[in-house]
Amino acid sequence: MSILKEIVDNTQSKLKERKILVPISELKSKINNIELKDPNFKKSILNKDQAIIAEIKKASPSAGIISENFDPQNKAKEYEDIGASALSILTEEDFFHGSSKYLEQVKSISKLPILRKDFMIDEYQIYEAKLMGADCILLIVSILTDSQISKFIQVAESLKLDYLIEVHDEKELRRVEKYENAIIGVNNRNLKTFEVDIQNSIDLKKKFKGANIFVSESGIKNQKDIDKLKENNIHVFLIGESLMRGQFFEA
Repeated sequence: MSILKEIVDNTQSKLKERKILVPISELKSKINNIELKDPNFKKSILNKDQAIIAEIKKASPSAGIISENFDPQNKAKEYEDIGASALSILTEEDFFHGSSKYLEQVKSISKLPILRKDFMIDEYQIYEAKLMGADCILLIVSILTDSQISKFIQVAESLKLDYLIEVHDEKELRRVEKYENAIIGVNNRNLKTFEVDIQNSIDLKKKFKGANIFVSESGIKNQKDIDKLKENNIHVFLIGESLMRGQFFEA
């Protein structure tokens, strides 16, 4: 079984438990009592020469524990100080040691818009994201059907959430290129080998004719990598591990 399938299966199992404890009708009722404002995640990274979506995560399946003394609020302040345009926060609990509480904690002290980074396989999670304070959700094409993607986009837009659609290859890119309002993220990690190569973003950008914001994700270690991507008309970068370890500016 692939690590991705393990994560999805585990997510489905935990979702069943959460839905019993808090039915989706209760989530919708809570949302009816809040004012829905226009999303600002996409705006924060639009038309910038260099926009960094700085990721807050404690661990990952490939890297293990990344931050022993994990403090999401302090990290968010640090990212603000270095000029990050937006934040990405892991909420998947078992494989990435994330939590919805981390997102809520950061939202309470930071003005930066936040992407809920999780494995979204049910519209229930989109309502959760809105209630925890997320400004944007992640939709991973490799774990969703075309109908799910379409449905989830409708729900996100109804809740005034931006959405980042993540692809890994040209086939996945073709499935979602019709969504003109989407932020397109290219994961540079090969899901079969787990090898990372930023050339993947460059190759897919050359094959993409749309005007969507294009984000390069994974494997960006330093300013040299960013400069290479910028030379190929990619100006938004999701950076996690090297920033979490404090190694980005050392390289």
